[in-house]
Amino acid sequence: MDKKNVKILLVDDNDVTREVLRVILRSEGYDVVGEATDGSTGLEMAVKLKPHLIMLDVVMPKISGIEILPRLKELVPTACVLMVTANKDQATIAEAVKTGIHGYVLKPFNAQKIIDTVAGVVAKISK
Repeated sequence: MDKKNVKILLVDDNDVTREVLRVILRSEGYDVVGEATDGSTGLEMAVKLKPHLIMLDVVMPKISGIEILPRLKELVPTACVLMVTANKDQATIAEAVKTGIHGYVLKPFNAQKIIDTVAGVVAKISK
């Protein structure tokens, strides 16, 4: 799948994190189709936009990324999910993996880590 055809939704309550992700992804040619600042809005946008990839923060106000993960998998089963988190707690990561995420990126991250991780997931989408 060509990068420009890969639709990505960013769900993170931190404005700077979303902006950095958007700039990195768009500079690589990906289509960032939406951004949400909390889990419930992210879930609504995912259902509406049907992204190929959702980059989901773990810790957010109202409802966490871990809490909406099962609903995302149910309502948008074709979407791949990459968790983006500063949380290094192994139990949290294990819970996310058990729910079927396609990878995770620890904050703070650098551009190359995002590029490589997203490219790896996109390669799986393309198959």
